[in-house]
Amino acid sequence: MKKIFFNIILIAGVLLLPQACSDELDVTPTQSVAEEDVFTTTRNAWAAVNGIHRTMFQQAGSMDNAGHGSKMMAIDFMGDDLVPDTWQWFVRAARWQEHDNENASHPYDWWRLYYRIIANANMIIHNIEDAEGPARDREFILGQALAYRAFSYYQMVQFFGHRYDPATTNDQLGVPLVLEPTTEGLPRATVEEVYAQITQDLDQAIGLLEGKVVDWDTDAPKSHITQDVALGLRARVALTMHDWGNAASFANQARQGNVLMSQGQVLQGFSNHDNPEFMWASRQLPDQTTYFHSFYAFMSYNFSSSNIRTCPKAINSQLYYEISDTDIRKQLWEETAEGAEERGGIPGNAVDFHSFKFEAAGSGDSRGDVPFMRTAEMFLIEAEALAQDGQDGQAAQVLYDLVSARDDEYALSANTGQDLIDEIMIHRRVELWGEGHRWFDLKRHNLPLDRTGTNFKPSVVILMEYPADGTLWVSLIPRRELEANSEIVQNVH
Repeated sequence: MKKIFFNIILIAGVLLLPQACSDELDVTPTQSVAEEDVFTTTRNAWAAVNGIHRTMFQQAGSMDNAGHGSKMMAIDFMGDDLVPDTWQWFVRAARWQEHDNENASHPYDWWRLYYRIIANANMIIHNIEDAEGPARDREFILGQALAYRAFSYYQMVQFFGHRYDPATTNDQLGVPLVLEPTTEGLPRATVEEVYAQITQDLDQAIGLLEGKVVDWDTDAPKSHITQDVALGLRARVALTMHDWGNAASFANQARQGNVLMSQGQVLQGFSNHDNPEFMWASRQLPDQTTYFHSFYAFMSYNFSSSNIRTCPKAINSQLYYEISDTDIRKQLWEETAEGAEERGGIPGNAVDFHSFKFEAAGSGDSRGDVPFMRTAEMFLIEAEALAQDGQDGQAAQVLYDLVSARDDEYALSANTGQDLIDEIMIHRRVELWGEGHRWFDLKRHNLPLDRTGTNFKPSVVILMEYPADGTLWVSLIPRRELEANSEIVQNVH
């Protein structure tokens, strides 16, 4: 870890603080205040939290490196449900060539983004106690910082560490646990140690966030991590750990008071934080446009970028045919290229099974509020955890409560055991398509990659199959980190 220390924080924008395990250039922002001034009051410290929010969708380099939304795309391109039509950005990720190369941009961008969030969260965690202001505001700010640190480690350990296996001690290497502001290189903690820290941070955050809001900043409430979002993150983590009881319980708690969108809203573009189902999302204001590196500059059907024009996105054809004709979600994709052109797909470049799920603000405006967590995901986590725990009746009912809101003719499932789990996973794949879950789902279920018999083009993605026990289910550590941190060791491919 190179010894670099940024002693300034952007009040309007992203924090630039110690970059854990990074060799960033030292750049002084045009609008900044001294670090010691930021944490004098809770009002000032709130700007530091907003800096982390901004980092979640801010560009930091190439067009395919715009915060967490870019990582969501990479994870789904690496899976078996998001189909690129031609060579374009993220196709090397789809070929599994990026994370298999320690000099590639994606592993480094991943490392840099989440350790940047961790570093800035650590600054808040270790300084907020002395900030002048109401105690409840200090608690709300601390709770968000803890949740962001946990979220970042959750993303990191899944990408750079082997899958969590509840049948083992999980002493395989994860990522360095940086828990305080430091510029010293640290060794990789075990996967078990990383997950223990994640759950500890989230449990503390859940308590701190109970009943908390900040009255002075109401412009982007969906960007803030509330207690419901922390509960949702805790449910995600428990599901990955195969901790079925906690996964079901936390998901159930997280969805209380959070509604599902109407069938009409399902077709409105998944890009507006006012969608009642969005629990956590970026909130991109007009002066914060992200141009050609926006999530919607890659994933929408209507923004006029070269990526959209030349590489339309499609759903796995096998998955498409699993969707009932009476399910409103089937209308998020168009079966034929001709039908896609009629619906507004780029003439001459529309494809079969063309996606219309994501809609940008306009053909010349790539803005959109990226959904980081939705209520539907909580139903799916709860249903899967209950089914994995053998509570088939309860699992089927939770699944019914979700799917019947999408499909008026859906009947309560009579499936049990693995058949019920498989049905839940089909709905998870359909519901969360393009939202950054599929490769992680394959990994946590210890499933192989299988794109055969679908509309994936071997000439584009190259990799059509990969075994569950292969070495490429972990990313290589970026070369720049290995050179900067003598305490770290590389994964083996």
